[in-house]
Amino acid sequence: MNKLTLSALALLFTLGLAGCSDNEPDEGVDMEQAADNAGDMAEEAGENMEDAAEATGDAIEDGAEATGEAIEEAGEEDDSTY
Repeated sequence: MNKLTLSALALLFTLGLAGCSDNEPDEGVDMEQAADNAGDMAEEAGENMEDAAEATGDAIEDGAEATGEAIEEAGEEDDSTY
């Protein structure tokens, strides 16, 4: 290919990419939308922490109950050997 054809092809690709772009140079960051998104993420994180704390509490209760039962069984076995 000659230089003229390559230059025309490069120009065409550049214009095509520019035409596909949806970002306008005058458009700034929407701070209100960003604040709403951050608030939603914080609320969701709080809910997830609440769920995790509840699950952890349940696991601790289950573990304590299982430990108590194991101790009782061990005590009963120890009593039966005497």
